[in-house]
Amino acid sequence: MTQCTSLGYLFERFPAFTQTFCAREVAELYRQGFAPPVFSIRRPVEDRPLNIPLDHIPIHYLPDTNSLRFKLKTTLVSSRLKRLWSGSGDLRDKGRFREAVYLAPLLRRAGVSHLHVHFAGLACRCAWWLKRLFGFTYSFTGHANDIFCPKPDQRVSLADLLRDASFVVTVSDYSAKLLMHSFPDTAAKIHRVYNGIDLSLFKQAILPTDTIKFLSVGRLIEKKGFAYLIDAARLLRDRGLSFECKIAGEGPERDTLQKSIQTNGLEKHVHLTGSKSQPEIVDLLAQCSIFVLPAIHDRSGDTDNLPTVLIEAMASRLGLVATNVAGIPEIVHHKENGILVPEKDPVQLADAIESIGSNRELLDQYGRASRQIAEQKFSLKTTTAELKSIFERFHLIPPGK
Repeated sequence: MTQCTSLGYLFERFPAFTQTFCAREVAELYRQGFAPPVFSIRRPVEDRPLNIPLDHIPIHYLPDTNSLRFKLKTTLVSSRLKRLWSGSGDLRDKGRFREAVYLAPLLRRAGVSHLHVHFAGLACRCAWWLKRLFGFTYSFTGHANDIFCPKPDQRVSLADLLRDASFVVTVSDYSAKLLMHSFPDTAAKIHRVYNGIDLSLFKQAILPTDTIKFLSVGRLIEKKGFAYLIDAARLLRDRGLSFECKIAGEGPERDTLQKSIQTNGLEKHVHLTGSKSQPEIVDLLAQCSIFVLPAIHDRSGDTDNLPTVLIEAMASRLGLVATNVAGIPEIVHHKENGILVPEKDPVQLADAIESIGSNRELLDQYGRASRQIAEQKFSLKTTTAELKSIFERFHLIPPGK
């Protein structure tokens, strides 16, 4: 194992159940013999993601950053540092300032001079302060909401984070082009590296022969578009199609979605399963005919970017139905491994589900293509190698490690 003495990782909360792609990335780096120190500002509030080997990876957690003791300790800083703090009154960034003051000596003792961060959010702003106060450098991977809908009132803006980062990674060509267009002065430092998964963890789906079984997975929030999937299910029921739809996930829209299921008399067809562990998701994927993701732009303009669950469905050799938003067309190749439809259109969503689900030959064809595309573009080994090549280019890890 090569202990990294330059590069470290900083997270807001690690590992997070809803951010398995972060855990996979770190675990794969360690599996390949490269061990960057990992720091997390907050402790996880949920169980660790299963099927990802993390127990051997030391994670350095900060103490409770909201405690009076922490605030007092990190307030007693030199007058030079106090002058650097603008006194704007934005408590979020005052918190990041204090976290940077606390982290700096820990990073030095660990030999870390550069931090890589996931999401242009809390941890990234902490890294920005570490650069401003102490000269550490940083980079970050931007994902979806953090770059699609930056908060206008942030003391440290997305423009600041991009300008001062050594380089920026994003997970789709769509988001890379969006950032390059929106921030042309930083275009040269933006790189695309897809989220990868361990394909070996997924089982080949055994396609049902009688009832069409389609699955969707995600938090029960507006941008996932599950309300439109329920509308599509009503249309399929009215057409006399034999089907079963499962939506796996939990979130604030559960009651609204359940009420829609009941109002439309779909209790026999559509089931909200609640949150499922990764092994349970693997089993659900292996038991269905089609994977459906009806993602939309929500009222704030936010949307999914490159939904990892679509890649997991591809690993299970499933045909896909999804909406044509953000980076999804980089996963779903229209009429090659699935069908793309416009967002917020339950009629076309229902048509696509029916056309694939009623054609066993097409299900097989799309499933084989899905697995092939996953192996070519989204293997964790491949995507981690691409990320490491960027680290090498910036002399953060030795070449060939």
